[in-house]
Amino acid sequence: MDSIKIGLDFGTHQTKICVKRTPDEGHGEPNYEFFKFKDLEDNSHYFLPSVIQINDDDTLSYGFVDKKRLKAEMKEPTRQEVELEGEFDVEMEAERLFSQYGTSDNSINDIKVLSDMLTIRLSNIKRRNKEKRHEVEKIYNEERKRYIDSKNVFRYFKQSYFIGGYWEQSRKYSARLLCIWYLAYVIFLLEEQFGTEFSINMGVPTDDEKYAKMQQLAVEILASAYYLVEDVYENDMKSFLNEKIEDLISKTDQKKYSDNLKDEYYINVFPEAYASLIALSSQGRITPGMCLTADIGGGTTDISFFTVQKEGLKIYKFWSIPHGLNSIAKYSGFEYQEGNFENRIKHNVIGLFNQKKHDVVDKLVKDLIKRIQKTGVPVKNLMDKLNGRVLVYAGGGSTFHELTSPIYLFTDVNLVDDSIWREQNVKEIRKVANLSPLLSTAFGLTQSENDDDVKLKSYDTLLEFFPDGERSEKQEISKDVC
Repeated sequence: MDSIKIGLDFGTHQTKICVKRTPDEGHGEPNYEFFKFKDLEDNSHYFLPSVIQINDDDTLSYGFVDKKRLKAEMKEPTRQEVELEGEFDVEMEAERLFSQYGTSDNSINDIKVLSDMLTIRLSNIKRRNKEKRHEVEKIYNEERKRYIDSKNVFRYFKQSYFIGGYWEQSRKYSARLLCIWYLAYVIFLLEEQFGTEFSINMGVPTDDEKYAKMQQLAVEILASAYYLVEDVYENDMKSFLNEKIEDLISKTDQKKYSDNLKDEYYINVFPEAYASLIALSSQGRITPGMCLTADIGGGTTDISFFTVQKEGLKIYKFWSIPHGLNSIAKYSGFEYQEGNFENRIKHNVIGLFNQKKHDVVDKLVKDLIKRIQKTGVPVKNLMDKLNGRVLVYAGGGSTFHELTSPIYLFTDVNLVDDSIWREQNVKEIRKVANLSPLLSTAFGLTQSENDDDVKLKSYDTLLEFFPDGERSEKQEISKDVC
């Protein structure tokens, strides 16, 4: 019997799946294939948009917006024009009035009296204008809230669930519920093709400090989705898709984390940054030393600091920045899913995004300096080891040249390509080769057996990069001895 492991890259904008099949009960050579999703015209794609739609019959559909079935929505409101009273410069207006209406009986001091009167008048005008603006804004916000609550297409629920923040399209129903229903649909699709005997490795956007919490959140929604599929609907996808949304809410059991729950459904959860690295680590194409990888996705950018040594890859630190292609589009004035991305992003937004990456790495280097100084290694030696080192870009953002600039000292920029599948048995490799930056995380998720393997290495082990001759002979005198 084949052993099947699913690498589930549940994305903010789209989900990717890699299937690792190992024959002979896990003892043969594995082969890989990327799962294909059918769109509304029955065309195949390697991506399933992270979208849920409420249909006109109050059922749900997933992945693609079907305007023919979409439940009617309110028209998006616009702000009303407000007619404001004209404001003026007090001194200039006082001089104008004095010049126009003043007589020989008036003295120059009368301008001050006139200015005082005009100051009071201007204050009243500003107050009335402010009240008018406030009233118009209040009406607009109320209409905007009704419009948002009437939205029947939901996006960004994965981002909202794991990272939080204000994501308009997932206010009507909780992001947690939307994630559970979406993942249930994905599990139905997987079971339709592979049966029920498979395990899932899923990635989450997280840094090392929040990993345990994010891991638990992921287990909860996956287990809740499994329960819907197998216990509530008994693997009947048709019944699930025909369910009215209010009934679906009542039937959704939101599971709470436990180790038993995790084991029951064969769930492993890895940081997305870690998963993208695993796909790169076994290729032998990165020179030994300290390196970075930056995986730019739709909702987050994951940055990892790692080393390549004879013993293999060691991860020291990883971060997940809640800024990706979605935020770049948003601050450029359009929605990511509208398309024509590269020609619409603004240069200042690109600059701010690249600065956020630089700030993370600058903090890393400063932390390394503090730690390495305590060991007797001169700071210059550390900087020499970092200068010009490898930076690997992956994710959808790596396909845009403007977003793949060097970060601080890491100037040897590399892009993920299909060489990550070198010597691997990947089905239809010619078709997926150009998609490797986007599919690499799903592939990497199939490479790890157990999420207990995710361990950060101590910075002390970096001393392996500094021979004894590079240590400073000057010893720091303890303040307790002075």
